[in-house]
Amino acid sequence: MPNLLVIGGTDSSGGAGVSADIETISYLGGRCLPIITAVTAQGNNGLFHSHAIPTSILANQLDSIDEQEIDAVKIGMIPNHELIEVIASYLKNIGTTSIVLDPVIKSSSGSSLISDSAAKSLRDLLFPIVSLVTPNLFEAKFFTEENYTNHDQYATLADQLIKSGANAVLLKGGHLDGPRCEDIFLSSNGEKITMEHDRIPNGTEVRGTGCRLASCICYYLAMKEPMPKAISLGVNYLQGYISENI
Repeated sequence: MPNLLVIGGTDSSGGAGVSADIETISYLGGRCLPIITAVTAQGNNGLFHSHAIPTSILANQLDSIDEQEIDAVKIGMIPNHELIEVIASYLKNIGTTSIVLDPVIKSSSGSSLISDSAAKSLRDLLFPIVSLVTPNLFEAKFFTEENYTNHDQYATLADQLIKSGANAVLLKGGHLDGPRCEDIFLSSNGEKITMEHDRIPNGTEVRGTGCRLASCICYYLAMKEPMPKAISLGVNYLQGYISENI
């Protein structure tokens, strides 16, 4: 059973955040070590409040698991620059290189979970450290400061994310228009894979999909699957989850 370190915010409704991470990883057969960065009050009706954990408490949480063997790390919501700095410092000294960052900027309801300046710290401090970044269209446009919105420009957007410092990117196509979704995997060594699948009607209304996809990929990386296969297994898992929960 692999040990996965999960770093992110809570969700009082259980639909997203660390709750979704734990549910996904436990279902697949992994064990979670949850590290909390923020406590949020949110649900299907939106985000009501978000409270960032003090940096000293975050550091204490990380210190408390020093004796644990960690096979992979999944990172979600980090609400401010100070917490990002703590996590970046920790990751530089960790044993595993299997680190997946879901660069959360907004909740499913569209509320901001991180300031613009802190989100840029995600790019500058964490992109070069982690092994995979999994942005959606909105997040990719924010980090690259590009306004690409169609399929023809999607590959260029992924390339811009690599140039911004990411080692590998899974650019999710769920918010593109059209009857099919197109996800693009691109690594800094030039490896590129395009994955197309049928769009599930109303699938974007299911909460926590980004959390679950990144957690699933992270689990399979912990199981020593190569990244392209881990991503393919993650996408297939998420398709099934969305179909069962719309």
